[in-house]
Amino acid sequence: MNTILNINKNDFDLACSKQPKYKAVAELIEQAILSGELSDQQKLPAQRWLADELGVTHGTVTRGYDLLEKMNLVTAKLGAGTYVNLPSAAVKPFSIKEYDFASSMQPMFGQQNLVKQALGELSEDIEAVEQLMTYAPQGVQKHKQVFVDWLANKKINIKCDDIIFTQGAQQGIYTCLQILTNEHDYVMHEAMAYPGFFRAVDATKLNPLSVPITSEGLDLTVLEGYCQQFKPKALYITPNMQNPTNVQYSKQMLAALIQLSHQYDFYIIEDDVNYCLPEHWRVPLQQQAPDRIFYLSSLSKYVAGGLRVAYAFTPKQYQHAFNLSIHSQCWMVSTMTIEVACRFLTKENFKYNQTLLANEMRYRQNAFSHFAEKYGLEIRNGGLNVWLVLPPEINMNQFSGFCASHNIKVRTADLFCHLSSSQQVVNGLRVSLGGFNTRSEFDAGLGKLEEAFANFNNQQDIVI
Repeated sequence: MNTILNINKNDFDLACSKQPKYKAVAELIEQAILSGELSDQQKLPAQRWLADELGVTHGTVTRGYDLLEKMNLVTAKLGAGTYVNLPSAAVKPFSIKEYDFASSMQPMFGQQNLVKQALGELSEDIEAVEQLMTYAPQGVQKHKQVFVDWLANKKINIKCDDIIFTQGAQQGIYTCLQILTNEHDYVMHEAMAYPGFFRAVDATKLNPLSVPITSEGLDLTVLEGYCQQFKPKALYITPNMQNPTNVQYSKQMLAALIQLSHQYDFYIIEDDVNYCLPEHWRVPLQQQAPDRIFYLSSLSKYVAGGLRVAYAFTPKQYQHAFNLSIHSQCWMVSTMTIEVACRFLTKENFKYNQTLLANEMRYRQNAFSHFAEKYGLEIRNGGLNVWLVLPPEINMNQFSGFCASHNIKVRTADLFCHLSSSQQVVNGLRVSLGGFNTRSEFDAGLGKLEEAFANFNNQQDIVI
């Protein structure tokens, strides 16, 4: 078996500046595995040799290898060494039928191992299993305490009684609209917004008011005009990482929205589901005005959408109504997936997984920036997505169709607008970077996207 592994000393030193050395060893080897540099059943270097190469102790490398084994990425064979041990689904021959730049999701960089380990622990805990089989319409107290402690590390101060679990943030959006409005009321939203919000608006038979997006957040002149004319009941925003434009609201904008909420008596629905790199994430606006803001978040963009673990903070006067609405929709939110999440949220493996994902998204954002710079394209990087404004000569729908004919999926800006909106749609694309589970797949996908862009450009030149 080939044991060649090149770990750049500068990369190792940089990794060590952010975490213990043994975690840095594990991180760089995991990156090599997930990028395809190390293949399934390939033997890792001898621990003493790698320790000498990196200038660390033998024990440091041993702990790094042990961590990789706990993550089920390698297997130690007595007397034979340590070997890469990828799940069978990850070692299928590389053959992508479709290059998915449309689905906003995290790549699977170890989350499956977190869930697998949590399920294994739960299967051995019969008392916990019995508790999960008990009717608990208000949720399980120990689950709420885990989330309170975890959120405190994110500088979000909340009490157990203030957390309401939902089956995804979509249910939270619908519930907010259900308890805040009556049929035909008006609600304000960002001109381009999460399509699921529009579905909830249509389901509750509300009238949407589209507020133009600026580099600071929203056009406050238009918003205040709506307030004076229509007396809207709510404003839906994604201020930390606007979907799809990646605009991050300024502090002045957020302060103004709170003031206008009091002045015109509307509530703010703050959707904080979108993934945000740690260096850009901010404490929710809800912490400044808990009496005016409904805060929604989930693990969908940080772990996996299939978990359906989400949570809401509501003004105290609406907590009872919010719970009753959830009760009317699904009787009670399943506690099983919340239990699984609680078992990995506080683990070192989860923190490590999030570091790995953040590093990968930085790489992908940087790679897309190089592509955009090469062609002089205007972009705004975010977490999982890039907002790409196309030049006037390239129509977004024509380009999207051209991409589709080459098995490439992207999302056009008009998909983020309500059908009733009369505002001019920006000629742009939301390009999602997380739909590839390995770096090699992402690089191949980006190459295909660039090839499609160049070919489409050439066709346009010929027509001109």
